[in-house]
Amino acid sequence: MVTIDEAFRHWVARTPDAVALHGDDGRLTYRELDAAATRLAGRLRHLGIRHQELVGVAAVPSPQFVVNILAVVRAGAAYVPFDLAYPDDRLAHMRRDSGIRVLIAGAGDALPAGLAGCRVIDPDRPDDDGTDRAPQRPVPAAPDDLAYAMYTSGSTGLPKAVLVEQRNVTAFCRAQDFAARGPGRTMLRSSSFSFDASVLEIWGVLLNGACLAFPSDHVLGAADLADAVKATSATGLWLSAGLFHQIVDEDPTALAPLHTVVTGGDVVSPARVRCALTANPGLTVAHVYGPTETTVIVCRQLLSDPEQLESPLPLGTPLPGVRFHIVDAAGRPLPPGETGEILIAGDTVSRGYHNRPELTARRYVPEPGTGRRAYRSGDLGRLRADGTVEFAGRADQQVKVRGYRIEPGEIEAALGEVPGVRACLVAARPAPPGDKRIVAYVVPDPRTPPTAPAIHRSLARRLPRHMLPAEYVALDALPIDANGKEDRRRLPEPQWGRGILAALDTATTPHTATPERI
Repeated sequence: MVTIDEAFRHWVARTPDAVALHGDDGRLTYRELDAAATRLAGRLRHLGIRHQELVGVAAVPSPQFVVNILAVVRAGAAYVPFDLAYPDDRLAHMRRDSGIRVLIAGAGDALPAGLAGCRVIDPDRPDDDGTDRAPQRPVPAAPDDLAYAMYTSGSTGLPKAVLVEQRNVTAFCRAQDFAARGPGRTMLRSSSFSFDASVLEIWGVLLNGACLAFPSDHVLGAADLADAVKATSATGLWLSAGLFHQIVDEDPTALAPLHTVVTGGDVVSPARVRCALTANPGLTVAHVYGPTETTVIVCRQLLSDPEQLESPLPLGTPLPGVRFHIVDAAGRPLPPGETGEILIAGDTVSRGYHNRPELTARRYVPEPGTGRRAYRSGDLGRLRADGTVEFAGRADQQVKVRGYRIEPGEIEAALGEVPGVRACLVAARPAPPGDKRIVAYVVPDPRTPPTAPAIHRSLARRLPRHMLPAEYVALDALPIDANGKEDRRRLPEPQWGRGILAALDTATTPHTATPERI
């Protein structure tokens, strides 16, 4: 196992003049990126940054961010991305929880009040103090050293930090076979640098000798994407499931110049994948899965034939070095075909949560048979005899409605196959008089909007009566959070009895009203 710096230096020696980063301000070769990171790493050591200390880095979408995090790792520390657009309370919690003393940020970055108290290091301007201090002797890096701490949403309402080691990153980068790899390949940056997809975009590219390109503006739609791909000659791209669906709906030919589109993070629509592949012969869609705690992506399915798609799409097969187990509530392995929690083991399983020993002990458990660290994903799945993994929903999203335990993801999968349904989410909502009902949020295709009876008939062919939604709410688009994921917290409350389709609860009450067109 090698460190991040060792893997990067391999490409510096092999292709020093190949372009590593391509942005509005010009290009950096592997040699130039190496030199810039070396200078900043020296400054950090000069300032007394300790071995494996957490160092904050402003998550600004520019090549300088990559220089900064490479310098932090090279100095023997670990980086913590801070999105400066986050609310002050969240930033203040992250600052206190991580214990950072130093934040790397440019002179033009407006620092929120939540980061007050940090020493700010401007990578473009030498320090006025500390230069007479003897530089700290660099500690030889080891694969088990921390690489970064990535904050994710917590069940208590406060974000928690996942501690990822260098060996986790290099194992993932060695195993991944779907992002830009090798000279001549270019990955277009599209994700927030405070989101773990950035690990794919940065280290998955630079530790494989390719180039990371920065678009002039954030990719928000098909026209933006087409312009960015043309300007950067990109061959690969990561898109969250929600953004992938949106772009395919707008104009699937916007993906035409790309070799590979990587998508995941939420349930991916087979119909959208089929549309993308049909419109772009030669395109590969990498359907991926992986929690932050297991270093971005642990399972993938490479799709290139629109006629060979399953519905719903399986997660695919684990990456080399990753092992999946399907276990029951007691952690005992289940045979192929049975549904249980997905337990993930292998070289990409992270160290645990920062300052959360009890949560770490609950979620990071011994792997059956080996005793090595494994991660309880909280996702439900089934393992086929051929090793393919099927997703069966989230254990923590299961709801109980009128005595029935229901998985919303199963309803969403059926609803997504109804002609004229462009996108959908399903949730349980309180309903009068103190009951709970299933609500389907639907984004209809304006060209061919479905009727409520058509939706009902289609769902009734696939779902039992107790799983049929009681209410439908039409939306122009599903709410998306800052990381490009579908944001269920922003779904509106239905107007019971006055919505698009009221009282479609055929499990208890016959539906007699004339449904409206969605």
